[in-house]
Amino acid sequence: MAHSNKKFNVFDLFRDLEKFYGILYMLLLCFIIYLGAKYVRTLDYNKVFSAPGLLAADSNMRATQPVKRGAITPPVDVIRLSATSPDLIAKGKELFNTNCSSCHGESGQGNGPASATLNPPPRNFVDPSKQIWKNGPKPSNMFVTLQEGIPNTGMASFSIIPPEDRFAIIQYVQTFNPTFPKDNPEDLAKIDEKYNLSKGGKLPNQIPLSLAMDLQVLNYDTLKYDLNNILSRIENEKADSSAMIFKNIVTNEKKALNSLASGTKWNENPDAFVQFIETDPIDKGFKATVYQLSQDKINLVYQFLKNLFAKNKV
Repeated sequence: MAHSNKKFNVFDLFRDLEKFYGILYMLLLCFIIYLGAKYVRTLDYNKVFSAPGLLAADSNMRATQPVKRGAITPPVDVIRLSATSPDLIAKGKELFNTNCSSCHGESGQGNGPASATLNPPPRNFVDPSKQIWKNGPKPSNMFVTLQEGIPNTGMASFSIIPPEDRFAIIQYVQTFNPTFPKDNPEDLAKIDEKYNLSKGGKLPNQIPLSLAMDLQVLNYDTLKYDLNNILSRIENEKADSSAMIFKNIVTNEKKALNSLASGTKWNENPDAFVQFIETDPIDKGFKATVYQLSQDKINLVYQFLKNLFAKNKV
């Protein structure tokens, strides 16, 4: 019987194994992708995007609130409102249950109906040491939180609530734990000065969320129309030296005009314009060469853009 003269080579075996596992890996990856695509097709996107979350929680509280005209708030006696009062605590409880319990829970433990969908979770007032306080646990700190909200969390601003009512809510919140620290006169003086509480102020207009969203869409459409008009004027004024300067210093005309429309300080004077376009020019649709513009060219393009924006009321 004839025998093969081919010698066994262990390196050939390893090469064969590498090919085998390479093919197996590709097949496994394709299978995982197939399963993922199949799962995505089964999702009900209406349910996914209507699931209760941060926006849903806020919508439930604000979508149906009535239209209210902004009002002048009377002067607030910060010292009096900081002193514990049974009447204020009773009022604060009612206001807390109406405005705060959906997130913080009626018991103040941060376990309201909307709490499971919020990250970070709502404050637990019964055990306040469990979480870090961004503004602090004193009444004056809580007033700042109610006034300004906390960005990137579920804590919205409640500046639409009169200052006296906010102090009432704070007094009630402090009943959840007797260890909450108290304010000293300096703390109260600071928030009085910061928000002009003893002088009174003006509450903003209050409208339902649905109406606000409709107005936002209208404002966006109007802005888009105005910026398109400006862009058309720039295109039609090719012989204008100011228009040419603008076209030469931008990478994207629409992006640059949108950046200019996002703020109004740039049109105060040429120096403000320079400061605006020289701060992250690439992100704003301008070229890095804006740094090389002479003062004469800056004045020309500044006046040109200012006039265009004024004519179109952007």
